[in-house]
Amino acid sequence: MTHALDVNERLAQLDESRPTVAPASRAKATTDRFATFAITFGVAFAILYTVFERLNWPLFTYHPAVGKLDFWMHSARSGEGPPMYWYGWLVLAGPAALVVGWAAILVPRERLQQATFFCCTLAILWPIALAAASLLTDQTTFNEQWTTFALWSGVPAVAGAVTLTYLTGARWAERMWTSWLLIMPIGGLVILGYSLKTYFLR
Repeated sequence: MTHALDVNERLAQLDESRPTVAPASRAKATTDRFATFAITFGVAFAILYTVFERLNWPLFTYHPAVGKLDFWMHSARSGEGPPMYWYGWLVLAGPAALVVGWAAILVPRERLQQATFFCCTLAILWPIALAAASLLTDQTTFNEQWTTFALWSGVPAVAGAVTLTYLTGARWAERMWTSWLLIMPIGGLVILGYSLKTYFLR
């Protein structure tokens, strides 16, 4: 009888301790997921904003002189003053970075690290491919058709990034992951600052 009571008490203690363990692990998982989302969103936003600015892909064009909005990219019209694109880049980069952040919490950590390695490698190879295209092409033609060259130079860049990600493997991606997360947004903002330097030097 005493033995039976002892066992019952121990079972009761185990039952009482379970709820305290489960919420703690659940809270840690939630914190980890939020941290993954927040870091991915911040990195993706900086890089995507730079990409949209360089490709000139605003979600809309704002004409402040007449208070008018046009969907996508529109050049200046007579009597309407200069258009503003940066609102459109911001609004497009925000939801795109949200999607990337949401996707990051759905995939396993190892895949996330490999995806980060792929994206960062692509971000390095794409400008190199674009610079090579500018050297091999007449400069006037290149300047006139910059967007076309920018898109086509992405093909060898994607192929190179896929190959390097496959060859390096998960362990190397894990080792490089934190470094890439710090370096890539800074690099993106440096490129953005350089591309906008004419506005600051006027």
